[in-house]
Amino acid sequence: MPELSIIIPTLDPDVDFSWEQKLEVAGDEGEIIVCTEGSAAAARNKGIREADGDKLVFLDDDSVPKGDYFDRVSELLDEYPAVTGRIHDTGSPYTRGLSDQYDQGNHGHVTDTVVGCNMAIRREVLEDVGGFNERLPYGHEEVELIDRVCEAYTVWYSPDLQIEHPFAESIPDYLEKQYRHGKESITYYKIRGDSVLRRIVGSTLIPTSYIDTTGSKPVITAVGQVVSNIGMIHGYLTYELAGSDR
Repeated sequence: MPELSIIIPTLDPDVDFSWEQKLEVAGDEGEIIVCTEGSAAAARNKGIREADGDKLVFLDDDSVPKGDYFDRVSELLDEYPAVTGRIHDTGSPYTRGLSDQYDQGNHGHVTDTVVGCNMAIRREVLEDVGGFNERLPYGHEEVELIDRVCEAYTVWYSPDLQIEHPFAESIPDYLEKQYRHGKESITYYKIRGDSVLRRIVGSTLIPTSYIDTTGSKPVITAVGQVVSNIGMIHGYLTYELAGSDR
C-alpha cells in the first residue's frame, strides 16, 4: 500500500507532469490520483475517497514540487497532522508577489494560512474534521477546511517544502481571479457565520484594503481590490439577497 497519495484536481483528463520521476525515486511509495469531477472541492473529495495512502498530499495540476519534496512531506507528516510550505510564484512578472500567502518566511512555524496547491494532511485528520466543503466552488475551499483543522490540530509551515506555481498568468487573469474570489467569499462568510455586510463594508471602505504592503505594484493592487469588491457585491446579490442556499 502506498504511503503517499498525491491528489490533483484538473480539468484536463490527459494532464501529465514533469515531476513524476521525483515521486518514483522518493523513499516512500506514492500514488498519483487525478480527479476531473466538478469543482476543485468535489474533485479533491473524490481523490480522498480513492486514495490508499494515509498521507494525503494536495497539489494543483500546475504545481511543480522542488528538490526532495516527497521525502520531506512524508517526514513532516510523521511529525505534524497537517503541513504546508513555500510557493515560488512563476506567473506573470506584473502580478508576481501580489499573493501574501505564497511565502510565509524562512522559519518554520505554526500557521493557519494554507494554499491548496501545496498542502498535505494525514487521513485521520480528515476523517475527524471532514473533507472539503463542496458549497465552495472556487478559492475558499482549502481555507474553510483549514479553519476546521486548526480548531483541533496543528498546521505547520516548513519553508523547505517548496513548489513552483503561477499565481496569475497575466493582469487580466489576475483580475478575473480577484473577481471570482470576491464573489465566492460570500458563501464562505455565511458558512463561518460572519456578518456579510460588515465584511463588504470593511473591504470597500477601509483605505488600507487597497494598499500593496510591498509597495511594488500599488496600482495593480488597488485595481484588483476594486474588482474583488465588485465580485463581493455581485455575490451578495446572488447568494444572499436572492436567497441562494449555496
